[in-house]
Amino acid sequence: MNVVDHYADAAAGWATAAARVYGPLAVALVRRSPHPLRARLVLDAGAGTGCGSEALAACGAHALATDLSADMLHYRRGERPPSVVADISRLPMTSSSVDDAIAPFVLNHLARPERALAELGRVVRPGGAVLASVYANSSTSAARDRIDEVAQAFGFAFPDWYRELKETLAMAIGTAAALAAVGSAVGLRVRVEEAAVDVGVHRADELVDYRLSQAQFTSWTASLTDERRRQVERAAVAAVEPVMEPYCPVVLFLVGTAGG
Repeated sequence: MNVVDHYADAAAGWATAAARVYGPLAVALVRRSPHPLRARLVLDAGAGTGCGSEALAACGAHALATDLSADMLHYRRGERPPSVVADISRLPMTSSSVDDAIAPFVLNHLARPERALAELGRVVRPGGAVLASVYANSSTSAARDRIDEVAQAFGFAFPDWYRELKETLAMAIGTAAALAAVGSAVGLRVRVEEAAVDVGVHRADELVDYRLSQAQFTSWTASLTDERRRQVERAAVAAVEPVMEPYCPVVLFLVGTAGG
């Protein structure tokens, strides 16, 4: 099966700017483990450029990483844990081969998230933690929306894959009840917490930097001249400043335990 890598060429921007948000959110996920992760072998599924792996390392865990995007996994490869390009729904791992697993912002990309959670439950040893996060449907930001509006005024159009992700895939599991039902259906013992997380992005330029570094913008921003990109950034900052508040996305945290 041919899989299109929508995150190809996005690694550098993701690691240096999108990580402003995804780094703190990975820490928030790892901190919700029902037991200490120190010295445990933990799978970082959908690892991207390594925000989850860094959060695991900070608490003393030993990470293994998988992602569908080779480009994302190869970013600063020498500084990162062992990794393999793999589909989270078909992991190339034996059953009960890791102590725990995390999947930050992966399930919202999938038409069948239950398959991914079932795989995570399979590769985790009995009693191990399965931790996952997705954005809640209730998560909104007027400031972020203004950035999108400015980009569209300069000629940007959201790619079809991103529209499907936001309008269909993410919405299907964007409530605590829906996410808990998916986890319970595959045999995990789960609880889901909904929380607004202050990620430390408090200035308009930080939010613009984060937003425009995401994969849906990569091809478009790469097509701009340096001056045109600076114009977009200046216009976006000017649009955001009047409504800027600390950026606090609302996130659903699934805390699951693998059965025996």
